[in-house]
Amino acid sequence: MGDQEIQALSRKIFLTISPPGNGDIIGDQERILNALTPDFGAVRFSRRLLKKIYPLCREANWEITLTLVKSGATWELVELEPGDWRHRHFGLAVDLGSTSVAMRMVDLNTGKVLGEESILNHQIAYGDDILSRIFYAKNKPAHLLAVQEATIGTFNALMNRLEETTGINAQKSCIMVVSGNTTMIHFLLGIDPWPIFEYPFAPVFNHTGYLDAWDLGLNTSGYLYCMPSVANYLGGDTISGLLLAGLHEKDELGLFIDIGTNGEMVLGNKNFLVAGAGAAGPALEGGISKNGMKATAGAVDSVIIVENELRLTTIGGHRPLGICGSGIVDLIAQMLLSGWIDFSGRFNPEKSRRIVKRGEEYGVLYATRDESGSGEELLFTQKDMSQFIDTKAAASTMVAYLLERLGVEAMDVDRLYVSGAFGTYINLESAITIGLYPDLPRERFVSLGNSSLNGAYALLTNGDKMETVTMLQERIEYLEFGAATDFISRMYAARFLPHTDFDLYPTVKAALKKQGRLR
Repeated sequence: MGDQEIQALSRKIFLTISPPGNGDIIGDQERILNALTPDFGAVRFSRRLLKKIYPLCREANWEITLTLVKSGATWELVELEPGDWRHRHFGLAVDLGSTSVAMRMVDLNTGKVLGEESILNHQIAYGDDILSRIFYAKNKPAHLLAVQEATIGTFNALMNRLEETTGINAQKSCIMVVSGNTTMIHFLLGIDPWPIFEYPFAPVFNHTGYLDAWDLGLNTSGYLYCMPSVANYLGGDTISGLLLAGLHEKDELGLFIDIGTNGEMVLGNKNFLVAGAGAAGPALEGGISKNGMKATAGAVDSVIIVENELRLTTIGGHRPLGICGSGIVDLIAQMLLSGWIDFSGRFNPEKSRRIVKRGEEYGVLYATRDESGSGEELLFTQKDMSQFIDTKAAASTMVAYLLERLGVEAMDVDRLYVSGAFGTYINLESAITIGLYPDLPRERFVSLGNSSLNGAYALLTNGDKMETVTMLQERIEYLEFGAATDFISRMYAARFLPHTDFDLYPTVKAALKKQGRLR
């Protein structure tokens, strides 16, 4: 966004207030409220700011800057500063992911992004996956506190980094918008998320309203707002994605898909929104293979097989250290087209010298000891393949179930919005080849990038979107995939590449025929 004036979630105003004296003995708080009433109506003071009024206002000669955020029908007073500080108005947008956390510092006068940082979520110390952390914290207040403190520590580390890169003290940020899945927000607030995973799968809360960031242990004096969740698996990160996709504003039928540890999807338009979600697994984040890794330097991110020879690229052009989600999707798609694997994902060792047996298991050796950056063989094994196909089957079955419940075919979808790091870097042809996405005309696909972070930024820089956030949370109809009696049998059908029904994937069928893989 450029340097035009914006309507940020917080407002910063400068006031010159007449001081008490000559029989004017109105209280300091009331003096400030009276000055605000014409423009802001009802304003609420926190006790922390009440304690700050004296001696600040008198020392500033009653020339003060006030920061406010709108909370329903009222305004919350967030900060008091001596003098005119309207030119320094900052906020933070956060994507609280289970694996990594991204934070963006924003100039709330212009919407300009001043800096962005991302680090691994410190919660990982208590379990690589969400479920491990949930069991770790279940009914153990000390453990729950440890996970919360790890989350807060991640935020504070990011604020320190942003301060180093921008030169702006993150404590001066008056508002922080956090977007994350339902479990992550529970952990952030130190609330046991166990009810999310126990029947009837109802979260402790869906909406937090504004919270005092300082009370949570965050090194910023402003307020915190968490994007609301809809259900156990449908969190604020999905609401953020919908803010960007704008399904609710359009006549055309749109499908929003975010596949990560969970698979979340929303189908609809301005007349209806129906959502479903479920566990997809860590496969698409490079989290299954012994040599799987996040999309960082040295990760294999693209693969092609030319004249039966494997060719790959890595992030940063380094020697390979492992393979990330986009590399895995390419690898499987290319092996399928070249006949290195059959339609069930089983390796055909006679097809390539790259397919080797280690112990009792076959795998594809995508980097030898001489080729890798670690001096170790890099393998994608049959077990890795099976786990990935489970994830792919879960994701594609969710989409098929959602479409069927609404009585529409895949081709009826006018626009398919893909979200997340995986959706950003993935090769679309490869994803369709293995049946991860429906076989739609390619121009219908729209990549939203990190829609969790971008949605938090959208709300931070446009307070009017708060009404949309509330509306989306209330309007979405949530389907429980777990309640579908035939879900498991459907998943079994989807375990084949691209699917047991090739007619669902006409372009893949044509490519396989061209390669001599189908008659």
